[in-house]
Amino acid sequence: MISASEGMLLEEIAGAGGRTLAWDPASAEFVSLLFHRHSGVVVVEDRLGVVREAIGRGLPPEQVLHAPFPPPRRHDVILLKGSRDRERGRMQLDWSAASLTSGGVLLLAGEKKGGIEGYRRFLGRRFGRVEGVSRRHCRVWRCGRPRGDGLPDTSPQPAYEVPGLGVIHSLPGVFAWRTLDRGTEALLRILPDSWDGKRVLDLGCGSGVLALHGAARGAGVVTALDSSALAFTSAEATLTGFNNVRVLAAEAGDELNRVYDAVLCNPPLHHGARRALSLTRRFIEAAADALRDGGELWIVLRKELPVEELLQGCFRDSEYLYRSGYHVCRAVK
Repeated sequence: MISASEGMLLEEIAGAGGRTLAWDPASAEFVSLLFHRHSGVVVVEDRLGVVREAIGRGLPPEQVLHAPFPPPRRHDVILLKGSRDRERGRMQLDWSAASLTSGGVLLLAGEKKGGIEGYRRFLGRRFGRVEGVSRRHCRVWRCGRPRGDGLPDTSPQPAYEVPGLGVIHSLPGVFAWRTLDRGTEALLRILPDSWDGKRVLDLGCGSGVLALHGAARGAGVVTALDSSALAFTSAEATLTGFNNVRVLAAEAGDELNRVYDAVLCNPPLHHGARRALSLTRRFIEAAADALRDGGELWIVLRKELPVEELLQGCFRDSEYLYRSGYHVCRAVK
């Protein structure tokens, strides 16, 4: 079932031709419907799960890309859903204005409660023509006559420094991309001073903060894993210079071979705008699958979550190491 804003995009693109880009559609079903109407479309999606599902529906892998930004080329039509992270959205609009042909069209869609109305002023700076269509609590902005000033720098930038570890590089759209979040800060406060050559996995690595702790504090091998292309690219930049680190684009449910001595994790609590406890549970189960017998999970969870229930069945022993607004736990498999 596609969303109302996705349905509006399909209606608005009807009859359009030329080279078409769908950027971060976030729905494999929408991508499939789009391909049936516009076979030459290229899709660029941040979330690996959407890419895998779209390819599993028979769509060509060379036209469904897992990447934070599209390859630099000109497009006649760009379809975009308004990001809740306004800085990410602005970067996407800058890129789009610089990448459209002179007669090209940007279609930007979103729910009104998700902040799509707030894009109007910024669109006026990047496009000479901005028209709005409103239906079903959603809006589509149809934008033409682009005023691009060249492609923006899309490389991860230094965002902040973690004392004793190093500088974190990040892109807008990654969780806590501007500053260290309180949960990760609480976990860092409790982690061992040295990993003594252990194999360490940062599960859901984001910008790579926890992987950086492993790399800088004596781990033998560090793996940073995330399904977001934005996070993957940011973590690569953060961890540049360490030869004991690898960064993987993968999902929490992927086979992890039970080879790790320690898993570090600040799991997501939300799926889009919705709180999803099942997502947190999936990360805990993935951590157990990644650990050898006797391996340790170091995890931070918000205090209102049922910690014992989440860990039960996956780990034989656990202890609280820190309690405040967050619980920091060490669990042994």
